[in-house]
Amino acid sequence: MSCEPAVVTPPEEAGCPQWVPQPDVLARAELLSERFERAYGRAPVGVWAAPGRANLMGEYIDYSGGMCLPFAHQYVTLTAAAPRTDGVLRALSLQDADESVADHRLRTTPVADIAPGAIGGWFGYAAGVAWGMQRVASGRSDHPVAVPELVLSRDFGADLMVDSTVPIGAGLASSAALECSVALALFSLSTGDDAPDDRLRRALARACMDAENHIVGANTGGLDQTASLRSHAGETLALDCRDFEAARLPADPSAAGLTWLAVDTRAPHRLADGQYSSRREQCEAAAVVLSVARLRDALPEHPTEDAAAAVLERFDDLVSSGATLRGNPEGVRLRLRHSLTEMVRSVRIADQLSSVDPDWALVGRLLVAGHESMRLDCQVTVPELDAAVTACLDAGALGAKVVGGGFGGSVIALVRADEADALAASVCASFEEHGFRDPLFLTLTPSAAGRRVR
Repeated sequence: MSCEPAVVTPPEEAGCPQWVPQPDVLARAELLSERFERAYGRAPVGVWAAPGRANLMGEYIDYSGGMCLPFAHQYVTLTAAAPRTDGVLRALSLQDADESVADHRLRTTPVADIAPGAIGGWFGYAAGVAWGMQRVASGRSDHPVAVPELVLSRDFGADLMVDSTVPIGAGLASSAALECSVALALFSLSTGDDAPDDRLRRALARACMDAENHIVGANTGGLDQTASLRSHAGETLALDCRDFEAARLPADPSAAGLTWLAVDTRAPHRLADGQYSSRREQCEAAAVVLSVARLRDALPEHPTEDAAAAVLERFDDLVSSGATLRGNPEGVRLRLRHSLTEMVRSVRIADQLSSVDPDWALVGRLLVAGHESMRLDCQVTVPELDAAVTACLDAGALGAKVVGGGFGGSVIALVRADEADALAASVCASFEEHGFRDPLFLTLTPSAAGRRVR
């Protein structure tokens, strides 16, 4: 890596790593129900939980039709809910309230008034789901077909209270977990169905995507919501973002004595400030030059490094011949190179996970290559992320990379389970040397999708 290896002090001098506790979802659901009743004066009908996600490969390519490899982890956002019949949506968050759940923190809006630009903050993610469900139900969304089961009646409303065990701002999809838990709650209140099938889960994921794209203003591509609503325990999704078909591949490395470690750098993580959207626009500009609807269409069905290099060479030839290009040529070319090589890396990791005996060392090397591409070509890492990757590798991790959209957030590392504590201590020492805030650590387990838990 071109970022210089950290000068790591001995782990015993770095202080103890801070581990995020494993969530007790049922206990949190019971507590949330009690808080709901205190705040609203009635018990909730139920509590629904949806997980955040990690992503082994496939950053910034979902909107370009590439393959992504997300899995849902065990940290969830919970939504307690009860129906209303006055068309009003009200919401409280335990992350946005003191012990007394002060009234002035109550967020409220008529469902009919939810629209782009009308609602901000965390409430936009929650309320936007109702708006997105109406779009998908009516066929106004980009979902392939209208799904009338998602329609909300004219007088439909709800009281909501949310609680999250997903570290906020860690790049582990806390926003998607919020959206998806609310979607499951609203769908159940509207239909009485607590076990939507995969067709309906795909439609709910699209509704959540619409909420994030149009209400919140983050132009993301659906990876997070799909993982939160369609994952299976012990598996990763090989998600083909051309049609959102998903194969399920084993993703639990424990048989090889390994585990997935997340390092929350605690550097601020923001995607709604235009950074994500600008990269999407650059990829779309490259697709126009290449005369394809999306960048994945420029590669063969099973993409290779040689095929990616050939597409990049064709792009260069077209630009030098005078092809019209929107945006800065250098920036567009870098995003194109990241997209093409990331698509190849995703397929190579999927091939390994599909095998009887995965080459975990190769998977680790591909993770590192993915991080380098995110750093040099996508240009979304920050010093904390680069330092975390370097420290993980110096301490013996098989591989490590930024997870999620970057600009802060977390690193995911493939590490030997019996070395996780020592590795975390080494990362702490590196962060102390750099003058960064102490990081947080989580071991991630591929987990089940969103569901009713109470």
